[in-house]
Amino acid sequence: MRKNIIQKGSRSADGRTYIEYDWFKNGIPENVQLSEDVYIDTSYGFAAFNSSLPIGMSIGKGSGCYDRASFIVGSNGRIQIGEYNILNGSLFICNKNITVGSHCMFAWGSVITDSWMNVDTLQVEQRRKILQKSATDQFRLLPSGETSSPVYIEDNVWVGFDAVIMPGVRLGRGCIVGSKSIVTEDVPPYTVVTGNPVKIIRQLQPDDTEAAKAAAMKECLMRK
Repeated sequence: MRKNIIQKGSRSADGRTYIEYDWFKNGIPENVQLSEDVYIDTSYGFAAFNSSLPIGMSIGKGSGCYDRASFIVGSNGRIQIGEYNILNGSLFICNKNITVGSHCMFAWGSVITDSWMNVDTLQVEQRRKILQKSATDQFRLLPSGETSSPVYIEDNVWVGFDAVIMPGVRLGRGCIVGSKSIVTEDVPPYTVVTGNPVKIIRQLQPDDTEAAKAAAMKECLMRK
């Protein structure tokens, strides 16, 4: 029988959490709140995490960040990840707020961002000011010049390879976003979408209701 891997880590005097045998030595920032049984393959995913909020990120019980899942977070950004999620090589860009429910899956190359360039920041002078400010910053952080709008991802959502979830989008419970899709509008619950712009290609029957879960548990017990 396969045994679960128990990941070891410790909080140091500097407040950061250091993962045992991690090749990246900077650790996980102090304001990242980790629940029980969270797995993070390397703290490199937090190299560009610059939230200055007391809790800049929280990761719920049993969730895992694999294959260098990364979090680029501005000073006022906050990411909330629920329980039992799989973040596999995905990228979260946050200057305001990204909220993820529970039991979601994010495939390789998927991008979830609450920020994007608008008409103002596309102007040459505005972009020059942004870059000049970055050049005079001792930490050389790229300041946010984009418009930010919160992203909400409900429970049981699956985001496919290289899909991009744009600012202000809500992904409804149980929906599926196809590979390489660009999502700029809300996706209804239990809906399969794909393309750029996305189109609805299928409606799913809800199978995660309390009644459905009770029926599945009953069937499982009957088989024993």
